[in-house]
Amino acid sequence: MSFDFNTIHLLFPTPVVSYKIHDSERLNMELLKEIDARQASELGIKRSNRLGWHSESDFFQRKEPAHNTIARAIRDAAVNATKRITGNPKELEKGRLTLTGWVNVNPTGGHNAPHDHPGSFWSGCYYVSMPKPDEEEGRPSAISFIDHRSAPAGQPLVKAPYLNGSMPMRPEEGTLLLFPSTAKHWVEPNMAKTSRVTVALNAFVFGGLPPHVQQAQKEAAEKAAKDPEK
Repeated sequence: MSFDFNTIHLLFPTPVVSYKIHDSERLNMELLKEIDARQASELGIKRSNRLGWHSESDFFQRKEPAHNTIARAIRDAAVNATKRITGNPKELEKGRLTLTGWVNVNPTGGHNAPHDHPGSFWSGCYYVSMPKPDEEEGRPSAISFIDHRSAPAGQPLVKAPYLNGSMPMRPEEGTLLLFPSTAKHWVEPNMAKTSRVTVALNAFVFGGLPPHVQQAQKEAAEKAAKDPEK
């Protein structure tokens, strides 16, 4: 029996959008100084972090110069990413985008347990300081995205990209990653002597919906702001 191949449809793709923040080397040096000062005066909180420091979720309200500059760049990038994935950017003019963010510092042995970020549209991570690849074996402080779907029978035999149970990424310093908040992920243990420092975030899209739906979104956003990681 003969046949003609048509195409392969990729259903339910997960976009991971990457940006490089301008002048990031200088900004990161300034931000690290500001973060050091915060660590000296703030106890921090515990969410998915293990052995590390997690700030309050106030990054986008901070007044420190580097905090403020990077926050504005992240906000602009989140707007850009939202426009890139939609089929009708004009509709976005009816809405607004708000963000919450926090600092993660993972010292030697520090990692973040598997989690997602319920209640928001985008989640993301900006990379301030990353251990060098030659400082440790394996994937130093990589972020690994986890496929929550069950594996089909025969997965060990059929090697195909869409069958990977997890997808690790190791962005460079100055990189911003944005991804759907439903994408479960974790940060692999930092086995280097230097800390991994990042800014994590949630972005919420409001507007263009009936009032009762917008109210439900607002309540979900307020809950997520108190506990931004599941």
